[in-house]
Amino acid sequence: MVNRLRAASEARVVHITAPAGYGKTTLLAQWAARDPRPFAWVSLDRRDNDPAALLTYLASAIDAIQQVDPMVFRAAASASDSLWSTGIPRIGAALASASRPIVLVLDDFHVLDHRDCLDAIEPLVSSLTEGSQLVISARADGEPPLARLRAAGLLHELGARDLGLSDSDAKSLLDRAGVTVTDDEAAALNERAEGWPAGLYLAALFLKDAEVSPAEAISSFSGQDQFVVDYFRSELLSRLKPSEVEFLTRASVLDRMSGPVCDEVTGRSDSAKRLEAFAHANLFLLPLDHDRRWYRFHHLFQDMLRSELERIDPTAVPELHRRAAAWHERHGHAEHAIDHAFAARDMDGVAQLVGRHALPFYRSGRVVTVERWLQWFDEPDVLGRQPALAGFGAWVNALRGRTEEAERYAYALEHSVQDVRMPDGTASARPWADLVRALLCRHGISQMGADASKALDGLAPASYWRPPALVLAAVANLLEGELEEAEQLFGRGAEESAGAGAVYAGVVAHSELALLALDRGDRRQADIELARADEFLENQPIEEYLPAVIKLAASARLALEYGQAATARELLLTSARMRPHLSRAIPWFAVQTRLELARVHLALADVDGAKTLLREADDVIRHRPDLGTLVPEASDLRHGLANASGLGNGWASTLTAAELRLLPLLTTHLSFREIAERLFVSRNTVKSQAISVYRKLDASSRSEAIERAVALGLVDAPASAPPGFTPTG
Repeated sequence: MVNRLRAASEARVVHITAPAGYGKTTLLAQWAARDPRPFAWVSLDRRDNDPAALLTYLASAIDAIQQVDPMVFRAAASASDSLWSTGIPRIGAALASASRPIVLVLDDFHVLDHRDCLDAIEPLVSSLTEGSQLVISARADGEPPLARLRAAGLLHELGARDLGLSDSDAKSLLDRAGVTVTDDEAAALNERAEGWPAGLYLAALFLKDAEVSPAEAISSFSGQDQFVVDYFRSELLSRLKPSEVEFLTRASVLDRMSGPVCDEVTGRSDSAKRLEAFAHANLFLLPLDHDRRWYRFHHLFQDMLRSELERIDPTAVPELHRRAAAWHERHGHAEHAIDHAFAARDMDGVAQLVGRHALPFYRSGRVVTVERWLQWFDEPDVLGRQPALAGFGAWVNALRGRTEEAERYAYALEHSVQDVRMPDGTASARPWADLVRALLCRHGISQMGADASKALDGLAPASYWRPPALVLAAVANLLEGELEEAEQLFGRGAEESAGAGAVYAGVVAHSELALLALDRGDRRQADIELARADEFLENQPIEEYLPAVIKLAASARLALEYGQAATARELLLTSARMRPHLSRAIPWFAVQTRLELARVHLALADVDGAKTLLREADDVIRHRPDLGTLVPEASDLRHGLANASGLGNGWASTLTAAELRLLPLLTTHLSFREIAERLFVSRNTVKSQAISVYRKLDASSRSEAIERAVALGLVDAPASAPPGFTPTG
């Protein structure tokens, strides 16, 4: 079989699919040992079902072979927000820059079902250098999007029939296991096991201890499933002590095991020795590290142990998961703790854990993971009992531009039935609710200022929400025309943000201070403030981070002050990538940022671009009309544009936020129908928007539009497609 894989060198992708126990991983390891190319190996689990996590692991695997630019890791971590505009293109560029052919292995691919993770496969294949291959190994219960590769003849597939043992292979396996059978007996057993290597290995263990003849033992097996279950229950477990069976079944709730966590879950104190003994006895236990402190069960064996646990003691399962969650929480393994609490159906426990850990996961770029957690809480009564979860849900959804979801979580926070101490040390949920109201600014600027002040009065002194509260209070003063008070509060917010690592508040505070400096003609101070804003984003993995838009607007204004029109244009193009996230969820930010960007467009004689931004700002103002000085500013800009004449330079500045959201997806292999599904709009809407994009980019086709967008810097260059597939409409 290894020779067959080595001979399939023309295939861009090798797809190996078979149920557990067919030796997929073993086959790949044997191939890697005999192939001269380096193998970049990614072993997936369900926690990788997040584009940021998946692309980060891919970057790490590639980096182990050839050094990867740090910007690739930043793009990977920001993939939740910018999968198609930067994440996949930069991972693709890293693959394309490989100095020699490589083999990229995605093992246990079946655990992935997030659409963005699946959609990433074809463009990654497109990036492989000549002689390189992508290998996807999965169980038979999933199908990666490989239809176009199959049609193009670029796919080599192996299934259970290919991996099943021949009769001679079965005889060799039984011989190596110390079982003496004739060729006919081996063939009969292989027929019953349907060539299943794991089944034959289990049979070998049984036959070694059988007190009847091999022929009689073989005749008792009646098919793969019953064969395994009968052997497992009546023979394999029956040879173990009751305490060993209890240990194995209870430990089976764990995806990875160490002595301490098994002690916690099973109530024992000798788990480390037991794990070592089971591994030494080859009892389907695999070490995960060189020190042999962490192990996992063979997937097949774990499935059977869990089934046995459900049969003999189903009431114990939730409690075992609760113990596992508690251990992982104490030892800083937040994601494992949350998964175990969810498996225990302890939704209040899950909510408490998510409330404590959502912020660091969000800051690290694991946005999809946070959103997956939040999706578990559709019931209003659960959110009402968990104000911390509701507060984070409102904040995260607002920053993602999801107005309705932000409002739903904000409502749950404001009407929480639990007034408890919050994770930041604040005595009650009221200050959190005040802060969220200030952010969303639903009742005007004056109320925003009052809410921010109330939040500051009630938040704990060391709360991580104090810097945002200070900045929101400053914004309220700014938009009420109280510039001195605003500048003082922005200064305090910037200072506290630096100490708390509050990226959002720090970037906004320094950017607002830069804009105030520019308004009074102080270019030097504006330069200093923007440099300080950059320091907050320097190690921030989310490149296309919402508050960076206001920094880009301020930087573009400063560039114009220095007479650097080309730099200002480049900054405007960069900001265009982020504009789709600006919504009325945070209305003051969406309007202020667009007005600042529009002024730069107007200064560059790009009247059409300025008008597009003003229309988007006006749309937000219609829904949130009480935005203080922003409303007359928009009116003044409207009057200024009425009589302005532009250069008509045609550099795509009139692309709307909806069109900018579509543009990165046009660079992919996805059809208009598939793009529509991902944007939750109709195919006709996508088609109409695409035609508008073509017109504004002066292009006559999708491929020309992509070339123009890449040249303008609106998107990164997509991977070059191999022969046989092209983007379709």
